[in-house]
Amino acid sequence: LASQFEMECRRLLLIIYLACLAKHSLAHILNDQSKQLQPLRKTKPVVVVGSANADVIIEVDRLPVREETIASRSPTTGIVVPGGKGANQAVAAAKLSGAVGGMEVQFIGQFGDDVHGNVLESCLRESGVDISECGRCKRCPSGQGYVFLEPDGAVSSVVVGGANAVWREDQARFVKPVGRASIVMLQREIPEHVNEVVARIASAKGVPVMQDIGGEERPISDELLSRVTYVCPNLSELQRLTGLPVSSDEEVLAAASSLQQRGAQHVLVTRGADGAMLVLKDGSVLKQDCCAVPGGQVV
Repeated sequence: LASQFEMECRRLLLIIYLACLAKHSLAHILNDQSKQLQPLRKTKPVVVVGSANADVIIEVDRLPVREETIASRSPTTGIVVPGGKGANQAVAAAKLSGAVGGMEVQFIGQFGDDVHGNVLESCLRESGVDISECGRCKRCPSGQGYVFLEPDGAVSSVVVGGANAVWREDQARFVKPVGRASIVMLQREIPEHVNEVVARIASAKGVPVMQDIGGEERPISDELLSRVTYVCPNLSELQRLTGLPVSSDEEVLAAASSLQQRGAQHVLVTRGADGAMLVLKDGSVLKQDCCAVPGGQVV
């Protein structure tokens, strides 16, 4: 089974690779003045602010249509694994950091007051992620994700917010960890006001922000777009945000450019089997074909 974490690793590697092709060294992306990889041992931490979910992965032959009930592909499917876009990014960053000197990774999120919350905490700690700034929501379940995995590896999901939707109204809690970060990573499985506050603090401190558009289906403000360094939608998210078609390279470029006209700097569009397109602030475009799945197939 290809886990959400493995997908997030590939997504992060793709982002790093494309940015390097754009004549930005990895050290620059992580806000390090040195262009050598070795000094990354002393860089500031990667800070991920986002969601943590208990994911239920269900293998299906196809998705049900409206008012239809179908059976899973396997009677043993339906296992629960740690997930959530924020936690996935944090674990992926921690694993990848071993290749560049072991950077610190800090996750800021909300755990529920249930056994899933305990499991999520343990998983992040065991993966080497700092969770000292995380909160625990009393009398509230942890976030959950129901992931439907098709035979070709296509993934669809439904997310139940739980504790991810309940954050303290305490903006001051973000100032220190965000201010000392080398880069801040955001997604959209948490309230939008949290992303806006974090992006505002990061922008004021000169810390780059990477905003993954994946998560809740909602518009994004021009203010938030102007404060993030990289905006990362997939094709359906790009179409939803812009209202423009995305069936060809030219249409994807036009839709990405429309986000830049609203204030976005760099737009990275992931296109499934067609790879990815990075549209830089100066108008230049980089394309990357889809990387092969290790072992040849998703099982």
